[in-house]
Amino acid sequence: MLISVSTTIAVTNPDFSRKEGAEVHVGEMVDPELIGPDKLCNVYGSIIGDFFGAGDPITDVYSWKILSPSGEILFDRSGGAGFQTISYTFSEIGTHTVELSVKRGASVIFTDTKDVDLIKGPDVVLESNYEICGSTPLDLMAIDPESQNFEDYQFEWTDESGAVIGTDNIVQVTSPGDYFVEFYFEDSSGTQDCITTQPTTVSGVTDYQILQTENQVCPDLQVNFQTDPQVSGTWYYEKVGTGIRTYLTEGSSVNLFPNQNLDGEGDYKIIFTPSPSVSNCLTEKSTDLTYYPQPEFFLVSTIGASGCKVYDGELTIQTTTPLDYVFIEGLGIYSPALAAGDTYTFSGLESGAYSLIGLLGSCTNSIGSVVSLQDPPESLKFEVAEIVGEECTPDGKTIGSITIDFTNGPIDGSYRLINEKGTEVLNDSFLNANFAKIDIPGGRYYFELYGVDDCSLPKSELIEVPGLSQTEFNVPNEITICQSYELTPETNQDLEFSLEYPDGTIEIKAKDEPFTLIEAGTYKLIGSLPTDPLTCPTSKTFEVNLVQPVEFEPKLIQQDCFGNRTYFADINGIDPNTVIFSWYNENDELIGTGQNMFPTSIGEFKLDVQPANSEACPNPLKTFLIEEPILEVDVTLTSTKLCELGPGATINLSTTFFSEVTDIRWRRYDELGGIEELDQFKDQTEITVFEDGVYEAAVFSIIPEIGKDCELGRNSMELDFTLDRVEFNVPASLSICETYEYIPETNQPLEFILTYPDGTSVEKSAGEAFTLDQTGTFSLYGFNPETSSPNCPEIKEFEVFVNQPIPFSPILFSEDCNGEKIYQAQLSGATVADANIFWYDADLTLIGTDEFLTLNTFGTFYLEVQPKGSIPCDLEPILFEVEEPVLSLEASLLAEPLCPDAADAAISLETDFEKVETIEWWFTDISGNQSQLTSERNKPEILATQEGTYEARIFSGVPCLLGMDQVLILRSIDEVRPVTEESYQVCPKYDIAPTIDPGSFAAYEWYHEGNLVSTSQTYKPLLIGEFELIVYSQEGCPYSTTFETIEECELKIVFPTALELGDPEKNFLIYTNYLVDELELWIFNKWGELIFHCKNTDLINEESTCVWDGTVNGENIPNGSYSIRVNYKNYAKEINEEYLGSIMVIE
Repeated sequence: MLISVSTTIAVTNPDFSRKEGAEVHVGEMVDPELIGPDKLCNVYGSIIGDFFGAGDPITDVYSWKILSPSGEILFDRSGGAGFQTISYTFSEIGTHTVELSVKRGASVIFTDTKDVDLIKGPDVVLESNYEICGSTPLDLMAIDPESQNFEDYQFEWTDESGAVIGTDNIVQVTSPGDYFVEFYFEDSSGTQDCITTQPTTVSGVTDYQILQTENQVCPDLQVNFQTDPQVSGTWYYEKVGTGIRTYLTEGSSVNLFPNQNLDGEGDYKIIFTPSPSVSNCLTEKSTDLTYYPQPEFFLVSTIGASGCKVYDGELTIQTTTPLDYVFIEGLGIYSPALAAGDTYTFSGLESGAYSLIGLLGSCTNSIGSVVSLQDPPESLKFEVAEIVGEECTPDGKTIGSITIDFTNGPIDGSYRLINEKGTEVLNDSFLNANFAKIDIPGGRYYFELYGVDDCSLPKSELIEVPGLSQTEFNVPNEITICQSYELTPETNQDLEFSLEYPDGTIEIKAKDEPFTLIEAGTYKLIGSLPTDPLTCPTSKTFEVNLVQPVEFEPKLIQQDCFGNRTYFADINGIDPNTVIFSWYNENDELIGTGQNMFPTSIGEFKLDVQPANSEACPNPLKTFLIEEPILEVDVTLTSTKLCELGPGATINLSTTFFSEVTDIRWRRYDELGGIEELDQFKDQTEITVFEDGVYEAAVFSIIPEIGKDCELGRNSMELDFTLDRVEFNVPASLSICETYEYIPETNQPLEFILTYPDGTSVEKSAGEAFTLDQTGTFSLYGFNPETSSPNCPEIKEFEVFVNQPIPFSPILFSEDCNGEKIYQAQLSGATVADANIFWYDADLTLIGTDEFLTLNTFGTFYLEVQPKGSIPCDLEPILFEVEEPVLSLEASLLAEPLCPDAADAAISLETDFEKVETIEWWFTDISGNQSQLTSERNKPEILATQEGTYEARIFSGVPCLLGMDQVLILRSIDEVRPVTEESYQVCPKYDIAPTIDPGSFAAYEWYHEGNLVSTSQTYKPLLIGEFELIVYSQEGCPYSTTFETIEECELKIVFPTALELGDPEKNFLIYTNYLVDELELWIFNKWGELIFHCKNTDLINEESTCVWDGTVNGENIPNGSYSIRVNYKNYAKEINEEYLGSIMVIE
């Protein structure tokens, strides 16, 4: 086991000395040096040794190794300024080796080793505290004289003022204070080794006394003894006369329960012996204690009083234990001291109930008794009429009662009750009462009745009121909880519990089942025993206080460079004295109860913070992972080649445990050893540099919020320029047209960057073309993109002259009516002498190089024009089509008829208009006069307003006449027109309508409300509304007419209701509409004889039928009313209608 202490170890050296925890101060020391102790003393199990490397901490890198006596590497670290001084804890006895290597830049400038002997130190016997007895001298010893090499040690004792008071192993002091001893030994050169300083404190001690709460004690009482002032020691008791001392306890106080801790009644000495480690000045002390037994006596006999207020009654008692005396409470009558077994009679007593109290020392006991009245007055006679025992209630029990009947009541008086121990439990008075009902708990009582004259009549027998036991359980009177709490009442009985919550809800649980408490307030708990009706429930109330859980979080607040860490329980500003902290390690062991925790292991730790003075909150513990601290990392540097023409060398940094690295610092050493801090590369893992030299990177873990500022590792590498370059060729100059796709010549897998005269740059791979489009000097930079390539980039320049392309186009220069065409190469901004002209046919066969090209063929041709003396322009030849010459075209005129009512007729020309340049129209009238219609020139359609011959002539653009046609226009004399009625009755519901035939024409168009509904010759209109019919004659002339349709879907008949005989204008007749196909009529006289009948199946719409003049067989019928019956039908829809009525015949 390693024990680390704060003892100061000093290393003596002319250039270096430090004490543990102090800063190292170094003078102007530039050269490295290994400075540290040659010998260390292991006094307390381990010792810290400090070693210093000197040198320049700004430029130097220190590499330390410490090897054990067996050669095992115990320490192996390197770094910059943070490693100029190291501290290491040694614990193994033997010779250790310390190695130091110092590197400045890329060069190791210093190496050295040192042997350090760790020897066993002396056994320190000096205590941290002593007590001095007044002015008695006290000897202080520093180390055990049997320690190894004891005779070599030198000592120096100083007091708290720094004055030297001794130079031996033992020093004698006579006063309290702080003292210090420093011991060491010297080597052969006089250097002090193994310097150890040990402090101690000497305190003065005053006397003490024993305080006790009682000098006499009874079996059921407690007595406390304590020292004043508090002194640690041992407590004993010794029973007087035995000479035997019995151990009680350790400490400065003791609590005694005589019936448990002492050996029966008697006299005792309570003894206290101070601990020798406290002080040799304090002596043993004792105090006296008497332990009395419980006084015991009983009633032997009683003699009643002969009458009221007659003092001749007696009470006789006998003792079981010795008694100092017995007295009757309230009378001041005392017995003498009594031995065990003695009897004593109290005489001269009047009737009544008495309490007898016996004393032994400070202990008491009592009994109740009665002196009866032998001849009670009639007015005081009573009897116990009723005794009611205790009864259970849902949450407890009711007390019992006694009913006393006054035999000769009503009376005035009073009464009292005493229990069997003689204690008065109740008294009361009454007026004009026949009885007294007394509510009293279960127990045994004496009843005593008083008259108004104070005559007392007691009942000599005990009255027993039956009592009931209650359930027993325990709960706290007050509970402070956090969020929720599982309350389980404590009981030894098999109880059922009912808990009433503050909101009035009730929950029932069996024994050992918990109640969950989540709200503050007053709770009521009832414990009952359902299996035992004679055991009543017990009710208890308790208060619950609610506190809020603590919001907390474990935080790492401190970490040093050697892995020591401090964790802090952040409780958001809450007073830490009001909470309880519990830290657990990876094995769930409690390792701390403070707000800070200092872990000594790794793994999953836990933190719990609970409110103080409260039940625990049911919050989960906060877990957090403590990982193995990363104290150093391996730094690796890799680089690409460094070239004079660039790109710069890229240095990549990688480390183990890179997530631990927060800061990266770079520096460069030039060839003269100068140092350049590369702050521009701070915290970068990849840097690009352009100068040679030694580059060094150091990585750190710097986290200010936890006080961490540690170097984790460093490395360096040297960079030199590479001289070999890549190979490629460029022309000295180029003359190009507008643009040119240039590919550099090389047989290597290169990348190229071409810089244009205007300063822009383009990058391409080998084999890819650059577009040259500027005049001037180009710079081509070639490099191998593979970082492993051994060759550096190269730069070459060349000149470029840019020629602009000549704008050109092929134009038709001339054309004749025989089909020969001449084309010209039309140039812009250049002459024919400045250009090369190329004419190609459809197969790109060159057919001419002159400005003009004569063609007697047609098809696809091309023209290309390039500037002379230049790389050809990257352009496509212009394609042009030479169309087949049009020498003739068909022309055809189409003419509309000139209808009788029309103002004109349209004449249209049909031909291939794309090949026509000009159209001429000519007119020849009936008389043969011809004229050109110049207003109609180039129109494909004209209007003919006069009768005569019209002619169209078409020309090409040359111009050449390509074709012509003519047409004769005469006005039509056709008089045939469509015929329809103005309106028609139709019934769409029954699909009844007439079929209309307007006559014979070439075409028909039937429109309803403007919509075309038919093109047939005949049409059956089933739509209601306005119709238009347009017909076309054989000559093509249109004619139109209109009609309307009226909806009529009812069969209708109309006839008069009377006829006048002899007046033909007023005969009977019937009209029908177009829906009635058949009509039948019967007319009957008043005797039912048929006098007229008519039937018609060929009816005409709205024409009369069945005409009757009112005669039968040529004779007029008499005036009067005649019955008629009419049946009428529609065949198509099978509709049958009947009418029954009458007709009046008058003369």
